[in-house]
Amino acid sequence: MEKQDYDVVIAGAGASGLAAAIAAARAGASVLVLEKNHVPGRKLLSTGSGKCNFSNLRVRPADYRAGGPAFLKRTFSALPPAEVHEFFDGLGLLRAEKDGGRLFPRSMKAQDVQGVLLNELEALKVPVLTLTEVLAIRPDKAGFAVEAAKVAPVWVKNAPAGEKRIYRAGRVVLAAGGAAYPQIGGSDKGCGLLQRLGHTVSALSPALVPLRVKEPLVKELDGVRLDAALALKAGGKTLAAAEGEILFTAYGVSGPAVLDLSRAALAALAGGPVRLEADFFGDYTAKAFREFLLARAAAFAGRPFRHFATGLLNEKLMRAAAWLAGIDWNAPAGPNLEVLAGTLKCFSLEVTGSLGFQDAMVSAGGGSCAEIDAATFASKKVKGLYVTGELLDIDGGSGGFNLHFAWTSGLLAGRHAAGKTAVS
Repeated sequence: MEKQDYDVVIAGAGASGLAAAIAAARAGASVLVLEKNHVPGRKLLSTGSGKCNFSNLRVRPADYRAGGPAFLKRTFSALPPAEVHEFFDGLGLLRAEKDGGRLFPRSMKAQDVQGVLLNELEALKVPVLTLTEVLAIRPDKAGFAVEAAKVAPVWVKNAPAGEKRIYRAGRVVLAAGGAAYPQIGGSDKGCGLLQRLGHTVSALSPALVPLRVKEPLVKELDGVRLDAALALKAGGKTLAAAEGEILFTAYGVSGPAVLDLSRAALAALAGGPVRLEADFFGDYTAKAFREFLLARAAAFAGRPFRHFATGLLNEKLMRAAAWLAGIDWNAPAGPNLEVLAGTLKCFSLEVTGSLGFQDAMVSAGGGSCAEIDAATFASKKVKGLYVTGELLDIDGGSGGFNLHFAWTSGLLAGRHAAGKTAVS
């Protein structure tokens, strides 16, 4: 007969839930993990285009937004980032460092990150019940009653309601994740559970998400990828800046630098027009770049602009910049070079929105950090409840920071949940 009573029940088998389960079981607690997807760690398999940028060597509180920086000073004191990397070393995961301190599995396969976690849970004999969704968490004198129901796989249409069960727990780790990637299980249901337990929950919005822009010329640039210095502007003020890769698409722009600005862009849209300005020659001052173009034009005197343009930047982008500057692609280089210089130093696009949760790496918003202990991830409102990962109102930039927070919060929550009074 299936066991019903556990020291710790974990709602959610994403990154933070799996880390919490390992930490709690290693500390000697009996642990049960409940997961609504058909496989644990489903989102992990999609991160980093299937390569899983699972952490970063340069994690700092300043890499996070919302309640992050002040909150995470205490968190990273309780569990320094290097100890998270050692945790994965101990699981047998070989890692590779890429640009910006980004850490990937050496195999460059997300399945290996998922695999070492599940192998450890198997070795610790921790049951993970998939296709099992937590419906309610009710505190009582003995701890918690966790109501869950079996769910049909998404590929089974019009399936009847599944069997419901009640699991008893001394402590509960709520690791249900956020609303990003609803096509693979993301939702706001975890926020609903947290809110019903008396926690303050702010509205969710997409973060680290590609942006839509107004200008139709981006369709001609679809697939162009290059580095740039980006500035987000509204009302004559610079709201945020980032450097790195930008990817043009048929709908707008993506790439790491754009994703890092997306949260601020969407927030600013509520107040009026927002523009994204790309400087493709950030290593030149405006004056030096104008002088460079004039000297290049002299070297290409009498030859068509297309000769002048070859070797500067991607041809599609140079064609677009020439059109914006009023330059004939086949005419001699020379006229309107100052306008061209300004265009390439300030390639301006009006942001109109985003691709939404469907294409967002994470969701912003969620449970208030003021109601969570930063060193243990214990709720300050419900004794015995722990809240982790994307369910909290903390989100970081691209580069492995969000997964690092998930591992950190899960490990701390699991350790401390196991240290409390268990169900007898």
